[in-house]
Amino acid sequence: MASRQGPWNGREPAPIDIQPGNLGDLREIMRIMETAFPKTYGEGWNHHQCRSMLSMPSAKLLIARTYNTVCGFVISRQAADEEELLMIAVSPDHQRQGVGHCLLEHMLLTARSDDVSSVFLEMRANNPAAKLYAEFGFHQIGLRKDYYTGPNKEKFDAITYKATFAD
Repeated sequence: MASRQGPWNGREPAPIDIQPGNLGDLREIMRIMETAFPKTYGEGWNHHQCRSMLSMPSAKLLIARTYNTVCGFVISRQAADEEELLMIAVSPDHQRQGVGHCLLEHMLLTARSDDVSSVFLEMRANNPAAKLYAEFGFHQIGLRKDYYTGPNKEKFDAITYKATFAD
């Protein structure tokens, strides 16, 4: 179990505990999924998609808790020495408090201990999480033009990122 004091917002930081999760956490994951992703872009998964992914042997789930309340999660999957970050979400009530940072940090530490050499992710071009990914060494390696449709049918590119562990 990882633990870190969350920062920011001028409040007393809450402790953030990161632990492996399982299908028993699906109800809480879906609660966060429904509130953390704007419906506009269609990025959140439904219950069936989430259950299917978490049932795969290569899938990994990490759960963030603060004061025994699930406040975020990350889902990834590993193939050989590569890992793909599929989904990371933080409850709106806990955003900008270090939860996403802790989840990503723990996911990358776990990947490295599992002999992963590279981690990949894909996200919408105007996603503010790009700053977080850059902090952890992710850099752009690909682009899918007009992949996402947003408000008023506006198109957004999907950007593929990669982080490589130095030996």
